[in-house]
Amino acid sequence: MEDKTLVIITGLSGSGKTTALKFLEDFGFFCIDNVPPIILKDLVTILKDNKIDELAVVIDIRTLVKFSNGNIEKIIDEQKKEIENMNIKFKIIFFEADDDEILYRYQKSRRSHPLNQYHNLLDAIRIEREKLSGIKSIADFVVNSSGMDTKELGHRVLSVVSSNRDNLPPIRVKIQSFGFVNGIPNDSNMVFDVRFLPNPYYRSDLTEKTGKEREIQEYIKEYSGFDDFYSNLYNVVKNTIEGYEKTGRNQLKIAIGCTGGKHRSVFISELLYRDLKSDKRALSLSHRELGVEL
Repeated sequence: MEDKTLVIITGLSGSGKTTALKFLEDFGFFCIDNVPPIILKDLVTILKDNKIDELAVVIDIRTLVKFSNGNIEKIIDEQKKEIENMNIKFKIIFFEADDDEILYRYQKSRRSHPLNQYHNLLDAIRIEREKLSGIKSIADFVVNSSGMDTKELGHRVLSVVSSNRDNLPPIRVKIQSFGFVNGIPNDSNMVFDVRFLPNPYYRSDLTEKTGKEREIQEYIKEYSGFDDFYSNLYNVVKNTIEGYEKTGRNQLKIAIGCTGGKHRSVFISELLYRDLKSDKRALSLSHRELGVEL
């Protein structure tokens, strides 16, 4: 069993644990919420399945109240030592935020704090902070999410997890050609209009061919400004992909459109697919109007 990772997400209610868990799920982790610490070692059996290399679980005050009798940090620390002896990478990330920040988040969401049945909201926040101080002391990373938006929190989680993994799942880049006559793909992040390029449709000998064929490609490349256009397009797309990767986004869809979606957009999409191939990203290509997907 190699390169297996177990991450515990814990900390204060309202500090961003759920957001962090969803973010890790987007990056390939198998995620479980509200896990009793006494079954951590049993969860290692999940990691023994070759299809799962990374597991993230949330353990927080809900578990403390029902299962651990106040010894949550002791139980987790003992489990951690046993699991690390199995050659599994094990990290604990503790999330917190300032009292005023958590109070604002709960008032805004109108959700109930796990300790609200026993205390008013502000007291519940302070008591939870005290009860979880032990597990905070054994955490590998402490993240204070005060003032962070979802994007910033995700970026922080990525930076923490990256130090625990050799490789993050590659960004998924989808390139799709389409015809404006049938509408722009709704899920596109970037849309490029290539209708200014010469249209092979008006050549009787080229009408029935597609942008995947050499005759069409040579015809379009005869456009005097083609090289400059494609160079600029490639650089914009490449820089955008790299920007997405740095901010922790895991998917980007690029749509290339012409009138009918069979000639110019197909050719440009084929070029981008060829030139953007990399081991660092998962690249796919589809031609909507041709019914083709690679």
